Amino acid sequence: MSLKLPKLTQLTLSTGEHTDEKFVYFMAFLYGISTGEVNAVDMIKTAAKSNYGKFTQSFLDTFQLGVGWAYGLSTALEMVAKKYEAINEDQIKQLLGKFAQVVRLGDDLNVFLKGEIRSTILNYGIFYERKLENMKLFLEMFYTLMSTAAFMVSANSIMTMLMGANDSEEILLYSMFGVTVSMGTFVFLMYKMFPRDKLGYATADKDLQFRLRVYMSVGMGAAIGVVLFASGSVPPELIVGLACAPLLYPGMMARKMEFKIKQLNEVYPEFMRHFGDIYATVGSMGQALDAVLRSDFGPIQKHIIAFKNRIKNRIDHPLGFELLSRDTESEIISNGNQVMSTALDKGADVNETGNTIADITIKFNELRAKRAQTAKTFETITIILHLLTLSVFGLMNKLTGIFHDLINTVDISNSTFQLTPIDPEFMNAMLPFMVILTSVLSAIAIKVAQGGLYKTVFYNIAILALLGSVVSFGMNFFLSDFLESHVLDFVDTQVVP
Repeated sequence: MSLKLPKLTQLTLSTGEHTDEKFVYFMAFLYGISTGEVNAVDMIKTAAKSNYGKFTQSFLDTFQLGVGWAYGLSTALEMVAKKYEAINEDQIKQLLGKFAQVVRLGDDLNVFLKGEIRSTILNYGIFYERKLENMKLFLEMFYTLMSTAAFMVSANSIMTMLMGANDSEEILLYSMFGVTVSMGTFVFLMYKMFPRDKLGYATADKDLQFRLRVYMSVGMGAAIGVVLFASGSVPPELIVGLACAPLLYPGMMARKMEFKIKQLNEVYPEFMRHFGDIYATVGSMGQALDAVLRSDFGPIQKHIIAFKNRIKNRIDHPLGFELLSRDTESEIISNGNQVMSTALDKGADVNETGNTIADITIKFNELRAKRAQTAKTFETITIILHLLTLSVFGLMNKLTGIFHDLINTVDISNSTFQLTPIDPEFMNAMLPFMVILTSVLSAIAIKVAQGGLYKTVFYNIAILALLGSVVSFGMNFFLSDFLESHVLDFVDTQVVP
């Protein structure tokens, strides 16, 4: 027969393929089913109809071989395990291999999976902690790269002017291009290597609303930029910051959503633990939710009330849990609800299932809090380096103009020293591009370090562009009189006519 297998896993640096939250919830899914005292055939059949990607596919292949083609479950599990071993899917291979031995020996599935879910949560935490240490190392490397790149571009341009090169503008352009490509590549590697920590439970209507906000903000920013540029009343570096300012609107909406989801994730474990405990006692979901609502679960309370109203109006509990997931917009809550919903269908021990979901959620919240602390430090340092970088570019822009005035007013060149400054008009045109490039790269790097809801990157871009444009303009404006007077006075006293 032709056995359908998942596509060959690509060799990437992504930790998302290894620190797999989906595998943790799949194990919780299996354990929840096992508490209902189901047999192995029913468990594999139920898992084959789930929605856990390659893990679901492995059980679907097992069911087709073991039941459809009558190979027997233990033999089918071992056959599928060998196939996954060939494509380096160790998690699936080990699970299927152990499962085959349990089925062959007739051991209790509940006892087996209880040990497996504990081991899975522990291993996930260990692996995630190790990735956090690697993440700290790469973030420190980004600091070094960012600070070195800024001074390299400025030093290279100044040395080019002092050495009398005729193509100083091209050298500056090539230097900026090289730095942008190298830093962009490093940020991409960070994105591939760091855990993703998916936070939001995406729905088509919510995504469409956010995209419309982004399009509206981009259009408004472009209009502001065109009007200010045409009027000529605002310096070019300030125009960039003002044009990016409308991105604050979708960015702040995304940050508000991210904060709300994190709050819901914090209180969800207590709700699920309390719900499972009461439901296992009273045996009625409506009565259990009435009892649960006597306690206050903070921001998730209104969503639980809506969930209870749907259940009491005879909405099927799978649909009720799905609507609860959509209301909260949380990926973690959605995964927990899916496990609980299926466990209820199979007559599982709701108390044990609720405790398992709560333990997983608490572990994920703890690990993400550690990452957030590291990301906050990185954000602070990156903002400081971003402002220092644009200060250097603003200073270089002013010095370029002064050198250009000197070469036109005073002959300071000789046979060994030729001063060929960059055209000030070219430098003025390049400064806004420097502001936007550094702002975008820094904003994406900060968001990659934070993980979670990537829509908030627009807020980072807007804030960094505004701060960067103000700093570069301020450096140019406040040092203008000082540099011009001191440099020209020095030249007047040192250069002999």
